[in-house]
Amino acid sequence: MSSNETRETDFLNVAGEAKSVEEAVLTRHSIRDYESKPIEEAILQDLFQKSLRAPSWKNSQPWKVHVVSGARRETMAKLLVERAKKGEPVPDTIWPASFPANAKKRMFDLGMKIYGVAGIERKDKDARDHFMLRNFEFFGAPTAVFITTEFDLNFYIALDIGCYLNTLMLLARGYGLGSVPQAALSAFPEVVRSELNLSESEKVVCGLSLGYPKADSNLNRFHTPREASGELLKFY
Repeated sequence: MSSNETRETDFLNVAGEAKSVEEAVLTRHSIRDYESKPIEEAILQDLFQKSLRAPSWKNSQPWKVHVVSGARRETMAKLLVERAKKGEPVPDTIWPASFPANAKKRMFDLGMKIYGVAGIERKDKDARDHFMLRNFEFFGAPTAVFITTEFDLNFYIALDIGCYLNTLMLLARGYGLGSVPQAALSAFPEVVRSELNLSESEKVVCGLSLGYPKADSNLNRFHTPREASGELLKFY
């Protein structure tokens, strides 16, 4: 079996609420197929209030969090798909252009596994392009999240926003919600700023799709592998 083929051990059921922090950490993975069921307003309010407890450099809290549901979410999806079909991304942030060889292999293997689970042939460019556009439809999730900042973009701001994202995703598991963090949602910041009436000083850093995972979707059961601990951990 090649490294990019899936096995039964690559699948994990994430339906229901995580009962502990440990369970949330071990079972969280990216969800790319959602129920249309809206997230209850009380849950949204509670989740995002709690997410603001995320740590940041000297308590700077550099994030602004825009939670988009309902008709505004539908409009945003339509505009982003239209823009994505027209041309290349123009993000406010600099996307990584190169990676170490071992990371590139992990990234390639993961992409091939996801396409395989989605039933997409490697040579089927139209299907792959359609799957990519699903990013801008939030993979069917009823709620989209855009994270912006008015801080100067640097390494430490990225660390802080990464801490916020992880806090939000782990809390979401406690409510039985799934999520997927998306650099793609920062691809067309002019659309986001225009639709949400944001100032030019707000830079769009990333986004996240949020909702209830479809229980019968293999895409949702696919549990991304991790490198052997000996490769990444050293104890002294």
